[in-house]
Amino acid sequence: MREQLELTAILLCIALASGAMFLFPVEKKIAEHGAFLQLWWSANDSLPINKIDSAHIYSMPIDEATKRSLWFRRKRNWPYKSSSELLSDPYLKSDSLFFALGAIDFSFNQKPKQEGPRPSARLQEYYHRPKVKNYGPLDLNTCDSASLDALPGVGPGMARILLDYRTSHGYIADIDHLKQTTYFGKIWREAWDELLVLNEVPPPKLSLSRSTFQELLDFPELNYAQVKRICFYRESFAAPLWSEIAEWEEFSAIDTTFLQLYISRN
Repeated sequence: MREQLELTAILLCIALASGAMFLFPVEKKIAEHGAFLQLWWSANDSLPINKIDSAHIYSMPIDEATKRSLWFRRKRNWPYKSSSELLSDPYLKSDSLFFALGAIDFSFNQKPKQEGPRPSARLQEYYHRPKVKNYGPLDLNTCDSASLDALPGVGPGMARILLDYRTSHGYIADIDHLKQTTYFGKIWREAWDELLVLNEVPPPKLSLSRSTFQELLDFPELNYAQVKRICFYRESFAAPLWSEIAEWEEFSAIDTTFLQLYISRN
């Protein structure tokens, strides 16, 4: 009998130890996720849930399904009115912890109510005709994600690709390079040649003579070997000429003419 009790106790200890092995990693993962969400909220005073654009939504630490649901409501001007409505939304259920941790701003822009006498039947017929949407040219260096998403064929995903390119380069200086290095080139439409334009390209922010090693290395079109060669030459002699750089082995496969749109010599 005693041996049987001892065996039972040993088996129970083994079961508890096995359960702990599976339980604690899960708890640790949950705790780390909660700490990450709290860190995100510490950098954001509040979330204007009814006013955020697609770029903001797709940068939030939430599930992809939640992002699509939020953007679906934003495009249709369908606001959340309270925390209870937000947290009870079944499409946001997986991210209820995220929304519960921070302050949510539920204000939204209401459509102005029509005042004055009701228009006649003839005018009502005119107002209810489907309107043809006119798309004006968008400057790629100043447009936001909402205006890009409004263009036929773009959508929030493509708007994010374009804005990520603009952020990484500082600005867009050449549309052809944008087409060649992003998915835009595969889906580019002829109509976009007139709708997506560059009205004004800012002067280069980087310099061969003044920019630091790290600033040049952060530019996405330069690699470590190229930046090292530029800085070594600069420290030994002076800032190199672009005609000299074009002959260097490290730049044999790169268009130095394009680089001059972002990097000046002086």
